[in-house]
Amino acid sequence: MTTTVATPSRDDILGHSAAELERLVAQGRFFGGLTDQLLHHAGLQPGMRVLDIGCGTGDVSFLAARIVGPQGSVLGIDISQAAVDAACQRAASAGLGYVRFIAADAATLRLDETFDALVGQRVLMYMADPAVVVRRLAQLLRPGGIVAFHEFDLLAPTSEPHCELFAQAMQRVQQAFLRGGIDIRTGLRFPRIFREAGLPAPQLSMAAPVQYGPDAEIYAQVAGVTRALLPLMERTGVATAAEVDIDTLADRLRTEAVENDATLVGPALVGAWTRVEQTT
Repeated sequence: MTTTVATPSRDDILGHSAAELERLVAQGRFFGGLTDQLLHHAGLQPGMRVLDIGCGTGDVSFLAARIVGPQGSVLGIDISQAAVDAACQRAASAGLGYVRFIAADAATLRLDETFDALVGQRVLMYMADPAVVVRRLAQLLRPGGIVAFHEFDLLAPTSEPHCELFAQAMQRVQQAFLRGGIDIRTGLRFPRIFREAGLPAPQLSMAAPVQYGPDAEIYAQVAGVTRALLPLMERTGVATAAEVDIDTLADRLRTEAVENDATLVGPALVGAWTRVEQTT
């Protein structure tokens, strides 16, 4: 089967600098457990052939690879050659010869193979019309194949008791994405996206990192995405570099949370999964 798919670019929002690729790897570890649960719930099994779109540095591809094993295979697709190069290096270092990566543009990618599962994480949010892309990509699946995605609800973060700096930092992230034209609640729109893509209604789940204490990773995660978004924040009037004070942000978030003995809830990931219709 030959088809053309549309893959989004995130360059205008976060770019693919070396620092951003490192941040993506750290973010992959931060959310990895939640996505691993989604892939299992969706029904990935040993021996399956998986297509991971918007793979970035390969974190979801590697999670899928652990499930399907060497008797299966994983193909990761990303528009960034730098991200794909990093993913290839990671796969080689881990000895995962059954995991491949391709740098491909929306208008030029053509695949003459079929898959058992289509997966992606934090990728549909960058698409102008995600349903169109999912519909096209689902054509690469065998009958009964799995479609499973994880997308943010960026309005979910909260704290108890309330931490003003944490709330302000998350609001700035939300506003930067919104002013950049990104849907920050893509995860809650899965039923419509799947329906418009011609897919059966999905099953849904929601999970979020919940952390506390001086050693929590969430402070560095919030500071990391803020640093990546800072040029956009300044460009769109969300905040100035002086207001953000990025070099001290993680430490200030930690101090606030520890002094308040607070529990912090990070961005939620909404999971959706279904199977394409069996032919008769």
